[in-house]
Amino acid sequence: MKKILLFACSALMAVGIRAQQHLDFMGYPMQGSITDFTEAIRQRFPLQKKVGGDYYYIFRGSVYGHDSYFKVEYTRKSRTVYKITVTPKQIDQNALVDSLVCHYGNALEVQGGYRWNRPGGTIFLYTPEGYDPVLMYFDEQGVKQFRENK
Repeated sequence: MKKILLFACSALMAVGIRAQQHLDFMGYPMQGSITDFTEAIRQRFPLQKKVGGDYYYIFRGSVYGHDSYFKVEYTRKSRTVYKITVTPKQIDQNALVDSLVCHYGNALEVQGGYRWNRPGGTIFLYTPEGYDPVLMYFDEQGVKQFRENK
């Protein structure tokens, strides 16, 4: 009986821990308020533009060795980070995929690009025809809050 109770408690703790994980962007967890997140990443990436009315900030810096702009989006009510869109400049999609595979492991090929399922969220890479590749990070908890705050 003790073993069953111990197993049940362990299973519940594992589920609870999984539910609280957040996706990581360049070593920074995508959690908390936009203010806390931008304060943390400003040490490494200079702020290019704050677009408060549209609920995002734009930064510039090296993302996995590639000069990039990236947009950090947050929810309206809770001001929680939920999505980061990275646009590396003048890079071939294959070179970017190679960099990402080195960092995240093998990807799933999806229509128009690649997907990495990570603890706490998902990363997508696609290349619109005639444009630079686009890399999107979606934090599970942040996206849930975004949907609830619409």
